[in-house]
Amino acid sequence: MSRMLCVFLGTVYLISVAATTFISSGGFQSDGLQKLPRYVLNLDLPEEDRWQPILKHWDAELYRKYVESMLSKYSSNETAALMEVIGEEIEKYLPSPYAGEIRGIAKHFKLKVGEMVFVNIFYDVSVGCTSIVAQDSQGSIWHGRNMDYSNSPTLRNLSVIVDFQSNGKTLYTSTTFLGQTGTFTGQRPDAFTVSFNQRNQGTLVDDIIQIFKALVNDRTVFTSFQIRDVLSRKDTVSFEPALQRLANVPQTAPNYFIIGGMQPEEGAVVTKGRLKAVDVWKLNSTEGRWFLLETNYDHWMAPPESDDRRDPGNKAMNATGSKVIDLSHLLEVLSIPLVCNRNTIYTTLMSAAHPGSFVSYYRQCK
Repeated sequence: MSRMLCVFLGTVYLISVAATTFISSGGFQSDGLQKLPRYVLNLDLPEEDRWQPILKHWDAELYRKYVESMLSKYSSNETAALMEVIGEEIEKYLPSPYAGEIRGIAKHFKLKVGEMVFVNIFYDVSVGCTSIVAQDSQGSIWHGRNMDYSNSPTLRNLSVIVDFQSNGKTLYTSTTFLGQTGTFTGQRPDAFTVSFNQRNQGTLVDDIIQIFKALVNDRTVFTSFQIRDVLSRKDTVSFEPALQRLANVPQTAPNYFIIGGMQPEEGAVVTKGRLKAVDVWKLNSTEGRWFLLETNYDHWMAPPESDDRRDPGNKAMNATGSKVIDLSHLLEVLSIPLVCNRNTIYTTLMSAAHPGSFVSYYRQCK
């Protein structure tokens, strides 16, 4: 799979061996599906403090080694200089609450603020995925996704579900990696669901440099911040406003947003350039388009033979059919060979109309 995370060399080997110590309980088991650990993040706490109850479950020394290895492999003199600039004046370049939260996470792990900014950038540009939004014959909307990186015990054990709460109420839910303050996969209860897939554009190192430059020069924001923003804003409380904001607000990197709503036909894939959408592909059951499946390539172009998850996924969806599709059947599709592969870290299943069904499983496929 193109540009997958392959940072686990040298000291990272030690991290992989010891990865089950990252989580105090509920670590990865290879003999079947297991749910990711789930935590509450209290949005009523100060920004620098709100991640601390979650971070304490991880081994700080191992996490530092993981970040150091990532930096040694993918950083350069240019990115190091940009990291220092952003780290020294993070509030100038990153909006609230991300600047404060990143500062608090860096302090907890005894890392430089710029290094934690790099971690957030790296996740933004190196993610590979398969996302599906589907409508059943009764008009209900279902959403599932596989998160793909490299086959690493470390990243599996950095994967968590977070319920973002205020006054004891869950405002939105995310599946994320420890240290990432933005969101790849999210649900706003009784409103919409959203996932983010990377859009392959150039080399990983080049993308990292361009994102740093975009932050410094253009004041754009990370793609994952866009998702968390849309999950939390007062003016994006339903599918259409969320779709329009994700399609039209500038960001630091190209990508795909996959969105599911509450009503029939509320499903879309937004193909995004850095500044605006280049295509919005929507559900249309009258034209037989009852599901949309997106990997990491523009849907109007054939995927490369070396990474064709699209065709087997489409075949499995058509074999399943709209009469029976639901989250359990989406899990079956997301588990077939190629769609689920050695790079798959977790599978998330969700439906805005059934917010209690949000679940994420560790995966280890052949």
